[in-house]
Amino acid sequence: MAKSKVLVVGGTGYIGRRIVKASLDQGHPTYVLQRPEIGLDIEKLHLLLSFKKQGARLVQGSFSDQQSLVEAVKKVDVVICTVSGVHFKSHSILMQLKLVDAIKEAGNVKRFLPSEFGMDPSKMERALAPGRETFDQKMIVRKAIEDAKIPFTYVSANCFAGYFVGSLSQLETLIPPKDKVRIYGDGNAKVVYMDEDDIATYAIKAIDDPRTLNKTLYLRPPENILSQRQLVEIWENLSGKKLEKIYVPGEDFLASLKGSDYVAQAGMGHFYHIFYEGCLTNFEIGEDGEEASNLYPESKVLVVGGTGYIGRRIVKASLDQGHTTYVLQRPEIGLDIEKLHLLLSFKKQGARLVQGSFSDQQSLVEAVKKVDVVICTMSGVHFKSHNILMQLKLVDAIKEAGNVKRFLPSEFGMDPSKMEHALAPGRETFDQKMIVREAIEDAKIPFTYVSANCFAGYFVGSLSQLETLIPPKDKVRIYGDGNAKVVYMDEDDIATYTIKAIDDPRTLNKTLYLRPPENILSQRQLVEIWEKLSGEKLEKIYVPGEDFLASMKGSDYVAQAGMGHFYHIFYEGCLTNFEIGEDGEEASNLYPEVKYTRMDEYLKIFL
Repeated sequence: MAKSKVLVVGGTGYIGRRIVKASLDQGHPTYVLQRPEIGLDIEKLHLLLSFKKQGARLVQGSFSDQQSLVEAVKKVDVVICTVSGVHFKSHSILMQLKLVDAIKEAGNVKRFLPSEFGMDPSKMERALAPGRETFDQKMIVRKAIEDAKIPFTYVSANCFAGYFVGSLSQLETLIPPKDKVRIYGDGNAKVVYMDEDDIATYAIKAIDDPRTLNKTLYLRPPENILSQRQLVEIWENLSGKKLEKIYVPGEDFLASLKGSDYVAQAGMGHFYHIFYEGCLTNFEIGEDGEEASNLYPESKVLVVGGTGYIGRRIVKASLDQGHTTYVLQRPEIGLDIEKLHLLLSFKKQGARLVQGSFSDQQSLVEAVKKVDVVICTMSGVHFKSHNILMQLKLVDAIKEAGNVKRFLPSEFGMDPSKMEHALAPGRETFDQKMIVREAIEDAKIPFTYVSANCFAGYFVGSLSQLETLIPPKDKVRIYGDGNAKVVYMDEDDIATYTIKAIDDPRTLNKTLYLRPPENILSQRQLVEIWEKLSGEKLEKIYVPGEDFLASMKGSDYVAQAGMGHFYHIFYEGCLTNFEIGEDGEEASNLYPEVKYTRMDEYLKIFL
């Protein structure tokens, strides 16, 4: 499914610039409205140009030229408006009514996110004046959206950390106080503090999600729901310094509003509702809302087989993508110092080692209970340890633990469900993987199977020659006519795609096929790439299928298994001779933001 095209209106603003970055980071074709109103504001111009360098497209448009707004909107699927609604900056909420009209006229927008991103205005009908103006105007915009039957998502992001956390929620400063801190009331009202980059990330995740359609997305991650007193305590623990607490009763705070100017009164009124009335958390989220961290959890991941060829990359990708990552430390490593050092390096990078053994079922259950996702990467190739059926114990542990939201068993190669006619003895790998699949599905364990095809380390550097891992110098064997289409994948990319899939509802109980278009190559094309890079022509030795099969007969069991796989890949084209059905998804379609390694780039390291 293609990612929606996004137009950000107000992209140079405090939240807007983060929305642009998040949209680009998550792979959306991203447009930013370039308004002539920026005039000679060189900072905004440079920011717009920086967006362009990052891949965004600038589109001209102005709120004083309705047709230009309509034309801008027609280019996209989603419109996100982030024009300012705070009184100490430009206050532009009602300008959005022109944008609503443009969206209605264009008729193509699948989702509109108006400028909200703070307190939920629908809960603020009794707010103090003059701050209530902001909420009243947001409700006017909401009514216009809903009257026009425009699909929407409202984002209630609560307190921006930049304004509320560094200052310990003090007025008139953005950095921590040195000696004294004002505490509002008893300081126990629960507040939701949000990092602005996280706000943008959640907002972009929501735009294609049917669960957030025509609803409010509330950002309330449990660990960010803190009282002001708790926030101050965190700072005191970090700084090692106690602050004098000055408690400000509500009536004193309200009295101080009277001598303030209009802008200060508006801001202080918002403070009152947040810190005295607890307006961010004093209601339950109803059927017209969803909580962001529930929809988009950062799953805790257990990697079983983390010291292996693919496993170590899965660990790294999981850490890189921000998941709390556990690695099973099995006593079976014995005196293997390389594996021990690798495990310790994971620990240095932030992973957590958890003891467990396939000879101690309870230890597996306890390890599994710590996480949401289990990924097994134990070897299934015959020239290494062949451990596929050991996973049945892991399946039993997951079933007993009862908490796992996704299991990715050790596959990562050819799709075993397509290999029922494979040659023996190599068929054993596929048969065993299907036994594991059957056990997973019988146990009703949520799963994703990953079909990653040909690992570049084994198949690309060697130009797909047997018995070597580096390019041949003079001659190259070509299997058949060399035209069967093969999928070659950089192993780090395999890990990246795998981790992206673990929380994705689109991959639940499906097979994730890794078939990036530019990595679907025949062996002849792969050889041609190398010849162009190296500047040397290789002698081609064409090996007919019958000769290849005949050569297997004198080989040992392990060699026959590997050669059988080669035969299916390079003679039968088993990686690409079928269409992906409803039970599968293609990774580069789901995650276009991944800049996967092309094979010409991969081969350059061998020059």
